[in-house]
Amino acid sequence: MTAWLRLLGVTVLAVGIGLGSYAATRAIGDVDFADVVARHERHPEHIMFQAEYYAAATRHYGLVAGAVGGIVGGLVFGTILLALGTLVGRRSGQSGDR
Repeated sequence: MTAWLRLLGVTVLAVGIGLGSYAATRAIGDVDFADVVARHERHPEHIMFQAEYYAAATRHYGLVAGAVGGIVGGLVFGTILLALGTLVGRRSGQSGDR
C-alpha cells in the first residue's frame, strides 16, 4: 500500500505540474486574446467586438485557471498522497524511510 500511495502521489504531482505548466505556457503565448482586447477597446459598444471579446476572454481566463488549479492541485494532492504513503509505511512497521 505504501508503494502504491507514493507512486500515485508522484504521478499526481507530475501530472498536475505538467498540465498546469502547459496551460500557463498557452495563456502566456495567447496573442489572439491581446488582439481581441485591442479591438474591443477601440469599439467597446459594438456587439460584434463584445461577443468576440467574451469568447476570447473565456478561453484565456480558463487557461489561467487551469494553470493555477493544475499546479496548486498537483502540489497539494500529490503531497497529501506522499505523506499518507509515509504514514501508512510507518504505521505498518516498514523501515523504508527510517
